[in-house]
Amino acid sequence: MDLKESKLIMRAIQGNLDAFNQLVVIYQTAVYNTALRIMNDSEAADDITQTAFISAWQHMESFKGDSFKPWILRITINACYDEIRRLRRHPSTPLEPVTEENEENEDAVWLIDPNLQPDEVSLQKDTMAAVAECMGSLPEEYRTVLMLIDVHEFNYQDAADMISKPLGTIKSRLLRARLRMRTCLESKGELYRSQNRTDNKDLS
Repeated sequence: MDLKESKLIMRAIQGNLDAFNQLVVIYQTAVYNTALRIMNDSEAADDITQTAFISAWQHMESFKGDSFKPWILRITINACYDEIRRLRRHPSTPLEPVTEENEENEDAVWLIDPNLQPDEVSLQKDTMAAVAECMGSLPEEYRTVLMLIDVHEFNYQDAADMISKPLGTIKSRLLRARLRMRTCLESKGELYRSQNRTDNKDLS
């Protein structure tokens, strides 16, 4: 945690709303994207972003971590799960089922190469759309772990602490999430195209 953030947190704990609002500006995109990837719904993500920051402000005195980001994301994830539980009580709102699969270990090879050339912009748009669709098709518990580790780059233990799950559960869910993403992107041809672009750059 840098010195500026540390000072903002200390002032926010003391009840300084201006300091807290600066933390909101810093982390509101990460909070919204986290909620969006879990809920797969922009309106729900907006509502949860607001809920998460209100809850954080109301509980600032309980902050005891080293960094604001994992704390606010944990609040965000909990808010998402609360909303998911509420939605599950309404049969008209379907959620993805969880299935068992045979799997082998995989790296996060489905992630997109961010260094595309100008003539690859249209391919990038197609790939981003495919990634969003595939991620949206994951069960929320898989999507959450994938997002924390492969998108936000938390380690396994941090992710386990944030969602209060055993380390083995985190590793299992991440593995299954990566396999599903790989299968989904392969079915759309995006994984092959992304890897082919990388191979071509390595040869150039």
